Amino acid sequence: MKKLLATRYSLRSEQGYSLIELMVAIGVFAVVVTALSGMFAISLRGQGKSATAQNVGDNGRYAMEVMAKEIRMGTIKTTEGFMVNSPSDIQFRSNMPNRNSAIVRFYLDTATNQIMFDDDVSDALPPEPITSANIAVNALTFNVSGVSLSSQPRITIVMRAASVGTAADIETRMDIQTTISPRSL
Repeated sequence: MKKLLATRYSLRSEQGYSLIELMVAIGVFAVVVTALSGMFAISLRGQGKSATAQNVGDNGRYAMEVMAKEIRMGTIKTTEGFMVNSPSDIQFRSNMPNRNSAIVRFYLDTATNQIMFDDDVSDALPPEPITSANIAVNALTFNVSGVSLSSQPRITIVMRAASVGTAADIETRMDIQTTISPRSL
């Protein structure tokens, strides 16, 4: 008889969880999972925004560096000088060692929204883009100031670029500006 009572008692002590306890546990679990998935989605969006901003910045800096290097080595002591054909189009004679005083040109191609570089205007080769198709250059302005025989000109380049093909919440727009003085050779 003692064995039978002990068995009944042990069965009653292992009843399990009630329906209310299960509902509370599931509710707490759902709240935690929802909060964690929201934080994960926000971190993924932030990572995408960061990668997009880096891409636009890298492309913009590269284009500015290419243009600045060529302009720094441009001719300033000739009658040709720096010719601004339009606010987004400049050409000049380059003194770069491999250019042989060729006239080079930078301009914004509005059909592709890319900055184009023609390393010799007189040859038949087409100009090459110096910005990636992953960004759109929406504005490019060359401003030449301080042009006189006694002083060096200053060329200010202003560029507005934006990411292409990205979702609206991670789209990046960036304005980049630099001023260059050609070297007197």
